[in-house]
Amino acid sequence: MRIIRKAIAVLGFIALGMAVAPPVAAQAATAQPAAALAAWDCPSGNLCVWDGTGGTGARCLWSDADPDWRSGITCSWSLNWPVRSAYNRGTSSAYRGVTIYQGANYVTAQHYIAQGVKSSDVYYYARSHRWQ
Repeated sequence: MRIIRKAIAVLGFIALGMAVAPPVAAQAATAQPAAALAAWDCPSGNLCVWDGTGGTGARCLWSDADPDWRSGITCSWSLNWPVRSAYNRGTSSAYRGVTIYQGANYVTAQHYIAQGVKSSDVYYYARSHRWQ
């Protein structure tokens, strides 16, 4: 009788463990890979920058000026990686282009991009930008 009770208790713990932890295959099936963006994929009205040439790689985008890419809307890779391509898809008639700066708070202009222009194969570290 004791052996049967122990066997039932052990089976109960095994069943409980199976109910609590789903099979590994079920966990893996829920993870979805991030969809790759098409080259130069930049929503209208935004400035987009990439860490790869030709509008490829990791992208950051803004619809407004940003005095510091490391706070607010963050471009996380810009701390360690240079901007390699940019696209000014701004649409406001109040601005002709956007200037990208090396430092926070619009210090040391690096690159000016006119509205509607794509800049590929550039190489500069950036931290802020503003529409002009």
